[in-house]
Amino acid sequence: MSDSIKDQVVVITGSTRGFGNAIARSMLRAGARVVISGRKQESVDQAVVSLQNLGQVYGFVCDVREEQQVYALVKAAVEQFGHIDIWINNAGSSSSAGRIIDSPPQGALDTFLTNDMGSLYGTQAAMQLMLERGQGTLVNIYGHGSFLRPASPTGLYGASKAWLTSYTRTLAKELDGTAVRIVGFSPGMLLTDMLTTPTVIGDHGHEMLNNYAFVLRFLAGPADKAADQLVSFLEKNRKPFAEVRLFKPWTPLFGLLRVGWENLTHTGQTPEFELKEEPAYKPHF
Repeated sequence: MSDSIKDQVVVITGSTRGFGNAIARSMLRAGARVVISGRKQESVDQAVVSLQNLGQVYGFVCDVREEQQVYALVKAAVEQFGHIDIWINNAGSSSSAGRIIDSPPQGALDTFLTNDMGSLYGTQAAMQLMLERGQGTLVNIYGHGSFLRPASPTGLYGASKAWLTSYTRTLAKELDGTAVRIVGFSPGMLLTDMLTTPTVIGDHGHEMLNNYAFVLRFLAGPADKAADQLVSFLEKNRKPFAEVRLFKPWTPLFGLLRVGWENLTHTGQTPEFELKEEPAYKPHF
């Protein structure tokens, strides 16, 4: 497998917006042929139009919560470009902000189906093709919770990402010795709509987000930069299994220094965000 991204076929789930869309842009700029996907035809069509001036891009509707839809995405990608070189399990659903005991179970189920089962479906389908070809790269997008620290105020999302990390590491061990590469990529906090339009559950959720504006300004970075770093890593990587964590131990210090300088020079601004509210869930006996 060539280490260059140019002309490789890349499939990205959940890529009509957010980080997935940023990955698509970065991949296209690197010369890849890209398949994007999303749940709604209108969103897919709009994303294709916005990307098509960057290179060869094809869009397909896929809800990763549905196994057969993921298989249909794989089939469509192969029919369009002949094979798949890189599969990126990016599609994600963030749980509402608040205590776990206040969170609606249906929201937890949706998060698990999207973040975990969607990745399982994609992995099983992509691996069948890649193992037969004797080459390919699978990328799982990690998130808050992947490294087993408490993940409040989005604890259920964090739990889903902890599952994904364990799953990725186990997969890498099981496939060790094959020509397929496995990558766990943690981009850190990104200024996408997942963070700028959070749903807050109950009074405790509001309390947890009292300093949200500062946290976004302090720690969240641009999605395009993280996407470029992913592409750069994939071009250089030769390891059969690798985990990449963009959030470093010194990231908070650099963020604090940056905000301090921006305040001093009157150059920075707080990212805009909109809180959506839901009442705390109470089980009915």
